[in-house]
Amino acid sequence: MLTSQEILTGLLSALLQVFLGLLAENAGEWFFHRFVFHGLGKRPGSLWNYHWSEHHHVARANHMLDPGYKSLPLRWNTQGKEAAFLIMVVILHLPLLTLIPWYACGLYAGLVLYYIRHRRSHIDPDWAASHLPWHYEHHLGRVAEANWCITWPWFDWIMGTRVRADQIDIL
Repeated sequence: MLTSQEILTGLLSALLQVFLGLLAENAGEWFFHRFVFHGLGKRPGSLWNYHWSEHHHVARANHMLDPGYKSLPLRWNTQGKEAAFLIMVVILHLPLLTLIPWYACGLYAGLVLYYIRHRRSHIDPDWAASHLPWHYEHHLGRVAEANWCITWPWFDWIMGTRVRADQIDIL
């Protein structure tokens, strides 16, 4: 039988792993958004060019609305490529389920929250402005090279790349 100390230690370990999984997912959002989607993605012919040439173009032209998010991501468009990328991340992290299961659960929860919140932000711009102002500002602000995080601005704060609306003009 487990002692109360062992139960508490196990619970604290699980909570720490979940938090670190969420934090790692947020770091991944920041890194891929900044260096892959906006770095490699600005190169014509790049696999990642869809993010800049399609997603940002459509969202800016429609004041944050991206109609592609209204349907399931079953086509090879921005939304389908995003879903495929997220599935790839899930598959690559499957071995972590046996090693550090609560960390993997936190990471997977972060991926699900990312998809839900990112999709909703481009279906309901008013919701995005009030619930994800950092992402709204990323798309509609004068500085597209800031506010890399979507789910939460944690890594933008850590890396010093969070720029608030009162620091820039919104279109």
